[in-house]
Amino acid sequence: MTPDGKITPGTWDPYARSFEIGVLPNWNYTYIGGWSPVINASDATGNIGTLKNNGAPFTITPSQMSTNIKLIDAKSNQTVTSLYTNETVNIRATITYPTNAEPVTGFVAPLDSVSRGGAVTAMIGYGYFNATTKTFGVNAKNPGTLLSVVAMTYTGANGTWTGQYTVASLPTLPAGQTVEIVVVSSDRASPPNTGLSTLNVAPSLAPSGTTTSTMSAPPVTTTSTVTTSFVTTISQITQSIPTVAYAGMVILLALGLIIGLVLRMRR
Repeated sequence: MTPDGKITPGTWDPYARSFEIGVLPNWNYTYIGGWSPVINASDATGNIGTLKNNGAPFTITPSQMSTNIKLIDAKSNQTVTSLYTNETVNIRATITYPTNAEPVTGFVAPLDSVSRGGAVTAMIGYGYFNATTKTFGVNAKNPGTLLSVVAMTYTGANGTWTGQYTVASLPTLPAGQTVEIVVVSSDRASPPNTGLSTLNVAPSLAPSGTTTSTMSAPPVTTTSTVTTSFVTTISQITQSIPTVAYAGMVILLALGLIIGLVLRMRR
């Protein structure tokens, strides 16, 4: 008997010399939970046999999808590992079903918005994150703050979803804490397969070159200022020589000429 309560005939395998009954849950398999198979056997002569699993039941559960997150600066198109106030980043999440050996054809695939009805959301915050309730903060002992929620849109290929986030204002975080980008996803199965992944990024200062307030004055202005200062200094030195000093210099020059003439006449 299968998990959905149906009686399914076994198939004879001549190589294994046994009957086989397969239960292959696909991505949207509804009968989730424990399953203890019961096998009834009989032959044409009326012999019968029964096998019931008396141990721990087999467990069928929804799948946990894998998620890869990247932050890309909207201006430079470069992957970033930190955030600063007023920065705009594109959140890129690639979501796929488990990549273990594929039990059912078509089970392993990207999460899309059409065939599997994917829904993806990014939450930005800091502090304690409760993965069960998908919320930041629980109580005073485990505080956390949600900064923003970003709806993600499917790009149309490879299970990649994107959304854009502009950092309004980064708060001063407690020592050792980082900003958390949490991406949660689900499909339309009942119950749904889900995914959750977190990317931690540190707050940072705006990179150099984003403002012009610290630019130095143009070289021409600097040269003009230095030249003016130099000329003014010389002018001040020249004007500070007294008139009496000029008169004394003239008298000394005249005496020198007279002495020179007398010496020449004596020869």
